[in-house]
Amino acid sequence: MITETERHVLSFIDDDELIRWVQELTRIPSVWRPEEGVGEEEAARWVEARCQEMGLETHFQEVQPGRPNVIAIHGQGDGPTLMFEGHTDVVTEGNPALWTYPPFSATLVDGRIYGRGANDMKAGLVCALVATKAIVESGVELNGRILIGAVCDEEGQMIGIKHFVEQGWADQVDAAIICEPEENHLCIRQKGVMWIHAAIHGVMAHGAMPLTGVNSAYPMARFLTLVQSLEEREIVRHGRDEFLGQPSITPTVLLSPARGYGEPQNNVMPEATEVILDFRLIPGQDPDWLAEQVETMLQAVTSVDERLGYHMRVLEVRRPTRTDPAHPVVTTLASAYTDLTGQPPIYGGVPGSTDGTILNARKGIPIVTCGPGDIHIPHHIDEWVGVDEIKTAARMYVLAAMRFLGIKNEAQ
Repeated sequence: MITETERHVLSFIDDDELIRWVQELTRIPSVWRPEEGVGEEEAARWVEARCQEMGLETHFQEVQPGRPNVIAIHGQGDGPTLMFEGHTDVVTEGNPALWTYPPFSATLVDGRIYGRGANDMKAGLVCALVATKAIVESGVELNGRILIGAVCDEEGQMIGIKHFVEQGWADQVDAAIICEPEENHLCIRQKGVMWIHAAIHGVMAHGAMPLTGVNSAYPMARFLTLVQSLEEREIVRHGRDEFLGQPSITPTVLLSPARGYGEPQNNVMPEATEVILDFRLIPGQDPDWLAEQVETMLQAVTSVDERLGYHMRVLEVRRPTRTDPAHPVVTTLASAYTDLTGQPPIYGGVPGSTDGTILNARKGIPIVTCGPGDIHIPHHIDEWVGVDEIKTAARMYVLAAMRFLGIKNEAQ
């Protein structure tokens, strides 16, 4: 049930402003273009300006040139801290000619805002800003703090959230709502990811005289067959997670010859062949054990000829996350959803990883991924977000913050 105090705070949400802010932020092209040195700075400055207008304590921190984080805080004291987390970068728009509306126009048509990043995830970030603004303007004091983290590079190596953690900001966070597009479902699990680079080395030779060398492509083919068998065994071993489905191992980059070994030629046998393996992990899987299996398989396929060799490197590991549905960050969002929609909350899982993966894995912070936007629309041409979902999300965030942190001097 929504209390009178909560209704008072919700009355400060201006839906026209909410929509306008989503459009304004979407119109800022915050694609990281390293060749131009252009990234998230303009979008971050926009977020910083909105936070300063609210009177929040703000911190603008450059992670790399042109790639800043914005941290904003409302409230003070010894109570808990709830983080609303979002990222300011967006993926490339691709060919603008393929879009029905210009990709950074934020065109509003039939209850949808179209634009690159409108769904993933500028709408969610704006909902957090508008929710915080409503709490500030209402004058209601919370028994804790709201921390807004608008970070760079979620679509890349997640340097923004890693910097946030390394600078000590995460040490004060008790729970986090990751405002990614999930149709306002409560995603309490996320798949982990491990990327492995593997290369097999042979001896380059003329294609007409293959016996004078050792072809690196054949052992790589045998290796990939073993990788597929490992995937099948892992699926049998771990089954399907209720919210995440089955684990997977996907070769995503396959190059022969490998990088640094010249351009491919029709009559040259490749000296080296390389692959990137993309592991998507569910709870219960052990990435260290999986990496050992990969090395064992590489040893097996290269042991047939002393002229063959290999090397492998684990590029990154982000372990899967799981948050207890009874944790207050989940239950407060769940009650907010029900009170606003009249429906029970829908629980789910995130098939990829988010900045929340870093918060949880490195600091043990309980996370829920929950924000407006169709789950299947991110990175597509004609990306869009629905206005009704935006309105609901902003109100969910208000209620979740008030219920998680509590209200000062409220009658018990």
